[in-house]
Amino acid sequence: MSRVRTESMIQRLSKKPLSEGFDLWDKDYILGALRLFQCKLDSAPPFEVAPCLESIAAILALFEEDDDAVEHYSMAGDKYSLIQKKLVSGMMQAKMTELSKDPQAALKLVGETIAQGDETSAKDKSQLGRLYSYKGELLSKIDNDSEALTAFEKAISLTPGRMEAGDLEYLTQYQLGLLHVKMNKPSEADAAFTACLKLKPTYFLAAEALIPLKKSSEDLEGAMIIIDTAYELHPKANLLREKAFLYSEMGKDDEGIKVCDDGIADPPHEETEALTGASGAVVTLCKAKAAIFADSGRLEDAKQALDVALAADPRDLESNRMSADVNTTLAREYLAGKGIPQFLDSLVNHVLQSKPEDPLSFMVEAIETDAVPLP
Repeated sequence: MSRVRTESMIQRLSKKPLSEGFDLWDKDYILGALRLFQCKLDSAPPFEVAPCLESIAAILALFEEDDDAVEHYSMAGDKYSLIQKKLVSGMMQAKMTELSKDPQAALKLVGETIAQGDETSAKDKSQLGRLYSYKGELLSKIDNDSEALTAFEKAISLTPGRMEAGDLEYLTQYQLGLLHVKMNKPSEADAAFTACLKLKPTYFLAAEALIPLKKSSEDLEGAMIIIDTAYELHPKANLLREKAFLYSEMGKDDEGIKVCDDGIADPPHEETEALTGASGAVVTLCKAKAAIFADSGRLEDAKQALDVALAADPRDLESNRMSADVNTTLAREYLAGKGIPQFLDSLVNHVLQSKPEDPLSFMVEAIETDAVPLP
């Protein structure tokens, strides 16, 4: 029988469309996206190499691998120049400067690059949109929020694009939403995140950002819908925890506990599982169960849930803290139920009234003679 040669993972990933990497990134599968972008580099056509390198750089920056990110931004800038995207090439220089110096220095370069563009040029327009969007991010980082708002609005009007005009508008809407959250404008933030999802229904971070906004506005049903939407994009234990807590807020503790139990029995296969294993999800959901039980006074059930969490990860700090709190409360309730605190108060007061030379013998005698009755 002849030997069948199989393709390596690199060969298989190199044949996938670049758009699949962006889709993975949108759904917050960052490691999967990084792997695909890296594998595409050798086989991608020239017009895809630059965005590929830029994406790798951006992900490395997320992981705080600044030196490697700067190197990839530099290569991306060179490639953008080769395909006549001078403005985006200038933006790569600004991103390098932000990482190697500070946002203020990067902002200066962005302004200089914008000045080289022509908004009436079809070739420049979407590149300028990207530059104004990045300008908004930098302005927000230095707390110049009013100018950041203007920059984001300008960016949207210029249809920022990576592969084609307008294909990055959803990211600008997301950044605009973050700015509104920072400025304590929840209604405007909700509108921006919703606009982002309308443009890109698969953008996980926008759905995730909407959850606390819906909850703070007491739109619990809306929050539940958004949680389910986010979970379909990327199943995460944290989302199940949010759903369980939401049920609890709605007075449906049993349904919240069921969400946790189902997740514990079949942990979600989130990307970070490759690094932490399924135990991370189990711990998260056991702690959520314990919190719901504790809030409703079911401390023994809370203790059992925390025992399972600690069995999965004995070093989890929050599980240990919660377990200590629950055990302390259970001990206090046991002593109170037996009347021990009241008895000890009476015994101590009896001693203080007489102030004997031998207080321990005096206490024993007080108990034996029923001077201080046992509880």
